[in-house]
Amino acid sequence: MMHLSPSGLIKQYLAQQHMMQLATMRGEQPWICTVYFVIDDTYNLYWASLPSRRHSQEIAEHPNVAAAVPVNFVKGEPVAGLQIEGTAEMLQPAETHRPIAQRYAEKFGRDDAWVDAITTGRTEHRLYKLTPALYVLFDEVHFSGDQARQEITDL
Repeated sequence: MMHLSPSGLIKQYLAQQHMMQLATMRGEQPWICTVYFVIDDTYNLYWASLPSRRHSQEIAEHPNVAAAVPVNFVKGEPVAGLQIEGTAEMLQPAETHRPIAQRYAEKFGRDDAWVDAITTGRTEHRLYKLTPALYVLFDEVHFSGDQARQEITDL
């Protein structure tokens, strides 16, 4: 088995996983929800959601967010996962977002009509983007001791 660097593992895990917990804030009160995501070629994370959802409303007011992506979470086995902090934004419908919409559609079984609707604004759903400032890899599968937790700012 080839040994991957922490950056390589983060890239691999982001490509393999499909669900993240997203944390937002309203005043002093944190909120967390679960969303399905895809990544782009520079490892930004995208999801589709309604602007009326609590997390979407909170992003509009306060773009600083955090996310957790579980990777290996079987009781009794070594743990692996990612934590991410960064900023999130709602993307306005645009043809330039078609490649992300297509990735999302392919990964989650949406059709071309959904891609057209989200890129042209003919649906209430919008694409959201998380731009990471910090990735934290916690990986007891590939590392031990103090090396299990590693912070990466640039993939």
